[in-house]
Amino acid sequence: MTVIHSPVKGYTGPGPAGLAFKDGRAETDNPMIIRYAKKAGYGIDEPAEPPKEPEPADPREHSEPEQIGTRLRDAAVDPRPEDYLPPTNAGEANPHGPLVVAPEIHGAGPKPIHPGPVTPGDPAAQEQRETALARAVLVDNEDVPDVVAAAAEANPQPEEPPAKSAAKSTWVEWAVLRGASREAAEDATKTQLIEQYGPKEDTPDASV
Repeated sequence: MTVIHSPVKGYTGPGPAGLAFKDGRAETDNPMIIRYAKKAGYGIDEPAEPPKEPEPADPREHSEPEQIGTRLRDAAVDPRPEDYLPPTNAGEANPHGPLVVAPEIHGAGPKPIHPGPVTPGDPAAQEQRETALARAVLVDNEDVPDVVAAAAEANPQPEEPPAKSAAKSTWVEWAVLRGASREAAEDATKTQLIEQYGPKEDTPDASV
């Protein structure tokens, strides 16, 4: 609302165009009344413009801060070839901006869980899948169900459970694919996972 001050200090009473002054002040958001009051010599206090949303600071545009202790490297600013799952657009876009997103490990938020098996024996392929999913959902703002469905087609789930000799981490991933929560699967023992999610043993026919 715009505050209009009467020419007479402390005036209380009616004003132009239906304004009601009290102690020399009246408020209105009618642009015609405001224009008239300006021309007629009334004092005007217009509301301040709301501040614009500031852009996130880009540390690359500022001078180097004073270093205290051992300097830590940030893969979002200075990525290296050996980095596993580095953020998208690392070293290219503002690391504090919306175009740089860390894909993180399988099952970590805020991106959805990538469907299909985790491939610990092929980290490059897993890295590529996780990064593509994070980029599509968190950077390109694509529809989550569509992205997950496409990822599932490209990385189909195994139909058979892993071998009983497989590592517990492999059984954890298998249990998650079958609907278990990751926390519950990781808390269970390998034997418990095999009993619940492993191949079902044939039971003898009681009628024989």
